[in-house]
Amino acid sequence: MARVGPQLSIVLVLHNSADELVDCLRSVRSAIEAGWAELIAVDNASPDRSAEIVRGELPKARLLSLDQNRGFAAGANAALSRAAGRYWLLLNPDTVSSPTGLETLVGWMDAHPAIAAASPELCCADGRCESPGRAAPSILRTSLELSRLHRLIPAATRARVLRGPYWLGGDQYDAGWVPGTAMIVRPAAASQVGLLRADLFMYGEDIEWCWRLRRAGWRIGVCSGARFVHRSGASARRTWGEPEQERRIAAGVDAACRSMYGPAHARALAALTGLALRLDSYGTDREPAQRVRARDGARVWGQLARRR
Repeated sequence: MARVGPQLSIVLVLHNSADELVDCLRSVRSAIEAGWAELIAVDNASPDRSAEIVRGELPKARLLSLDQNRGFAAGANAALSRAAGRYWLLLNPDTVSSPTGLETLVGWMDAHPAIAAASPELCCADGRCESPGRAAPSILRTSLELSRLHRLIPAATRARVLRGPYWLGGDQYDAGWVPGTAMIVRPAAASQVGLLRADLFMYGEDIEWCWRLRRAGWRIGVCSGARFVHRSGASARRTWGEPEQERRIAAGVDAACRSMYGPAHARALAALTGLALRLDSYGTDREPAQRVRARDGARVWGQLARRR
């Protein structure tokens, strides 16, 4: 008998997201209205009209309201525990699917049963894309970039080892991790390793989840045939401001590394990251604003390296 129910459960965690939300909702509306997908939106005690916008734009959506901002991971978990789709899609409110993006992602996952989680290509509004397939945090990889020895490695090898901006294009089947910005997940894999770690409030929870999935024998991928537009960090910048957002990103990644590798390994990785950013802050090929951000980042990572 054919399976009855949605092909995809789309999860939106809302907090101060109203400015970008309408475009996101409209990009998935046809799939929701047709019943091909379901939308579960979690209002993380948002101070704006985010919940009201969801009700107005997509009356078929399910809306869960939390009494306080419990963070991205806890908010997503609240929705995932109720999801009925063959696949789950974590989708940031500042991210817009292409017209065929959802169907392309589901078809790609069907064709690659060893993949537990994957991302579409993530592009800026101006069309620039940087592959979301990332290498897992690593002392070796950080040391390669710090020493600039990665420049001596053939481009194809460098792309495979370092990923991210070094990737030369095309699908990926063995990435270290992909961001939760637009992450499609196989429920069977998630049931094997558990949901997101709710104690990782925001940032780093996607790294740690992918790590657990890979340890269980699954793979992490990128479907290059699906392209989503991402206005990176718009809600977070509005809520905290850019310096605080960057501090929280670093703290989240550090917390994930402490969970995965242990405190001593994480401190060494933080120290190397801080040193790499300190050197970048002196780079004559950097714009002044880039040098300032690198200097600020070096200070944050240096503080994390001294934590016990």
